Amino acid sequence: MKTSLRPPFILLGLLTFCLSALLGMGFAKAIDSPYGMVDPIDASYEAGYATYVQKCSTCHVALPAAVLPLDTWQALITDPAHYGVTLTGISRFDQRLMLSYLQTYSRRHEGRGPTPYRLQNSAYFQALHPDVALPQPLNLRSCVSCHQGATEQNYSPVSTQN
Repeated sequence: MKTSLRPPFILLGLLTFCLSALLGMGFAKAIDSPYGMVDPIDASYEAGYATYVQKCSTCHVALPAAVLPLDTWQALITDPAHYGVTLTGISRFDQRLMLSYLQTYSRRHEGRGPTPYRLQNSAYFQALHPDVALPQPLNLRSCVSCHQGATEQNYSPVSTQN
């Protein structure tokens, strides 16, 4: 008596195809993001991203999440004395939205040295800017000197002027 293994394999193949299609649609949705950030933003994090940009860019350029580790973002978003400035108008709900986005698009601090709270101390920032003569002193407003679209959250085009 011969048993057929085809139906389970066909079902498994169909399931794999469907899962791949769903994942592909999600990836395509992220790629079609209108933002020029370092990483495309998935639709499920757009509210956190929008809140982050709205709350943070009123005082400075809102950095891409990738340039600072998650530990830094958690401290910065929840610290009411943010670099010596009293933060107002940021509710716990806003903090959670922003941290959801930042947690997804930043990286963990690997413990090599203290947690960086300034760009120039961030290994992530330095890795994204190898062999770049950075303006001194480096601050959040100096991003625009190379990334002219930084105020609109577009860090992709880089100026060749030095």
